[in-house]
Amino acid sequence: MQSTESLTRNTVAVADTLTAMIEREQPTVCSCRDYDGYLNPSDPTMITADDRKKLVEWCYHFVDHCQLSQQTVASAIDMVDRFLFTTSISNSSADNAVKVVSDEILRDQNKLQLLSITALYVAIKVNERVVVSSDRLAEMCRRVHTTGEIEEMERILLSGLSWKCHAPTAHQVGLSILSLVEPYVDIPEETWEILIEDTTYLTEVAVFDYYFSTQRRSTVALAAIYNAIGDMRSKGHQEQLRAFLSMIMEGFDFDHVEQINEVRGKLQSLITKHEERF
Repeated sequence: MQSTESLTRNTVAVADTLTAMIEREQPTVCSCRDYDGYLNPSDPTMITADDRKKLVEWCYHFVDHCQLSQQTVASAIDMVDRFLFTTSISNSSADNAVKVVSDEILRDQNKLQLLSITALYVAIKVNERVVVSSDRLAEMCRRVHTTGEIEEMERILLSGLSWKCHAPTAHQVGLSILSLVEPYVDIPEETWEILIEDTTYLTEVAVFDYYFSTQRRSTVALAAIYNAIGDMRSKGHQEQLRAFLSMIMEGFDFDHVEQINEVRGKLQSLITKHEERF
């Protein structure tokens, strides 16, 4: 269980952090809306959302094996999505070489795999205290890709992202939101543990589905929190949490409630399918 120790007590600092996270969701900073490829079943040469899902699953198995944080996977897949989105719309001649590679990735599962492994390599550097060298990573991947290929793809990935490799995840946004709610809601520690655990689980599962990568991270976070609250047994606790959550939503530039509700429905459907599978 994740206790409230994972929440930040300094609400002023949290509010500032949450504001900064929301600002980074703007299209010109760190966001992914949609790009040709994953959702284009009419073109048989393109990679699919299912290809992406398989790589997400592999990444989760990898971090579990290495005892790393599952949030590292969210960070890695976010980089993959943003790279392909950003490079697919770039018109700069200076980015031409990167765009060529991006176009190849959208039509080559092997290159998509290399991009995902490289993004995981970068995410481990950014998020973890342990060090996994490119050579060690290549070895753990059974030399499907060489050390040189991983290092070259790292250069291309970072160039395509303009070195913006540390975008906030839905999980991080969710913890910030819950940190603002926690001081004003009188519910047992055990209930908080369940709420944080469920919210974390929902945001982790959301990484599997390409649809959620096209949504604002704050929207996915709110959808996860609301769905986690809806699973609580106590109606009184539900009412308290929803009341203060509504107040917080008025103070920040979140999506409209209709969009959040749409994402809630999609997330609930995904969870049902995920649990049936596993």
